[in-house]
Amino acid sequence: METIDFPFSFDEMPVVAKFLLDSYSRDMDDFNKIYPIFDETFKTRLSEQIQRAKEFVCCGPEGAKIQTLRVGIYKRIESLNNMILEVQDNFPISRIKEFDKIVEIVEKKDLTSILTTIPNFVVQLEGNIPRQRAEATQVIIDQILTLFQVLKLNKIELNRLLNSRGLLKEEVFRCLNHLWASMQDIMEIGQDLYKSSDPMKCVEYESNYLKMKAKSFWMHSSLDSVSL
Repeated sequence: METIDFPFSFDEMPVVAKFLLDSYSRDMDDFNKIYPIFDETFKTRLSEQIQRAKEFVCCGPEGAKIQTLRVGIYKRIESLNNMILEVQDNFPISRIKEFDKIVEIVEKKDLTSILTTIPNFVVQLEGNIPRQRAEATQVIIDQILTLFQVLKLNKIELNRLLNSRGLLKEEVFRCLNHLWASMQDIMEIGQDLYKSSDPMKCVEYESNYLKMKAKSFWMHSSLDSVSL
């Protein structure tokens, strides 16, 4: 059995599904009024699917490595964000091309874009070191370069671990496919229910919002405990 093309990676699926379950649990009466199938039985089945998916892709030795790596990545990106603030205080920002775009990329915590952007950003910083603060600003540049190298290695290792998921057993694919089918039902109905009446609730059922929530989860989890 081949897996469906999820918009989330395998280890993110139980995390995102838990956020969906929380929103659905709050709004279950609204779902059930139009679609009676969304009842306590459906909720229980979804909870069981999430737990099974978590056991398959998160709790084994490899899954634990992936989760710990994700936590470390997002905490390092947060450190990079703090360094950007130091750049603003110490460098002539007007001479840094597309600085606002760089800030936006870091704030979005898009690792791929960060790794693509940082080398040119550092080159610009090195070309605009203020004479009166040369030593202090060089420290900032060195810190950014070090963090870039660590994130680059983290990305390589994360890809290696995630690619090895292609070796997962058929029962894992089946579990994730069933979970994703339930998630899609909730997302589609949730958006349909609230797109006109409650835009704030509607957003909670959109994939982009859920991706953001997943990033926040990894960022605020502790390195030794990433349980749902």
